[in-house]
Amino acid sequence: MDLATHPEVYTIGRISAEFFLRGFEVIGQAHDDVLGGMIIMTMLGDALASRRRNEPMGIRELARRLDTPFETVRRQVHKLVRSGACHLEDGEVRLAPTMRRSPRTNAMLRKIYLEAVRMLDTLRRIKIGHFKPATFSDVPRTLSKEQVVVAVASIRVLLTAMKVLRDFFDGDLMTGLVFTAIRAANVKHITNTAPGANRDILPDSDRRPVSMMAISNSMKLPYETVRRHTGKLMRQGKCVRVGRNGMVVPAAAFRRMTLESGTVVQLVLGFMDDLRVSGIKV
Repeated sequence: MDLATHPEVYTIGRISAEFFLRGFEVIGQAHDDVLGGMIIMTMLGDALASRRRNEPMGIRELARRLDTPFETVRRQVHKLVRSGACHLEDGEVRLAPTMRRSPRTNAMLRKIYLEAVRMLDTLRRIKIGHFKPATFSDVPRTLSKEQVVVAVASIRVLLTAMKVLRDFFDGDLMTGLVFTAIRAANVKHITNTAPGANRDILPDSDRRPVSMMAISNSMKLPYETVRRHTGKLMRQGKCVRVGRNGMVVPAAAFRRMTLESGTVVQLVLGFMDDLRVSGIKV
């Protein structure tokens, strides 16, 4: 099946947008900028998945996996080393033990896990998969083995989604992040209550505007940063202002993004396949 014409393509997009947005926030919080967070999460995912744990990684390999210029990654790695988050030896980098075992890291993994199972549970409600978590409220601070598997798979798909998002927006990841935040906020009331109520693109009348201040607060970004990137989205026709109520990603913008919608479905279904290969019943 052409994923761009999957019968639930827009429903999956609405459901997954919240997961991606919250996961992107966690990655950004891993360090004081997004690329630093991507580096940390790449190494953390490897350390959790590998039996040998926390093997050093060359900067060139990091750059290849993040699809980011070597010099950009090298500068960011040295920044992480100065902050104490990483160690660098003979051109190879590894996470500092204090970073891997810190309460902050456990809290990040727990949050990623919770957001992933929320998405999987909501997908189950539209008959995509059958994952049903035992509980959302009683997740331990240190994840179980199965929960770590979900968290590691989530890190992988989030890092891939960030690279895809950057490509969608011609290399401007921050504009893509602001777009995702506006998009998720516009339809959150429907996604949380009746995710499968409309399989088509939602009409503009069903989208609730969101203010730039609300986006600034939810993403913990400076207001001016949000204003600048929102202005860019408006010039591109991917976002419109609705009077004094705020911003909306209009239905017309989604109709011009058919290929991108299919890519999102591919990411989500690939994530579920990754979990199945690891022995998780989804």
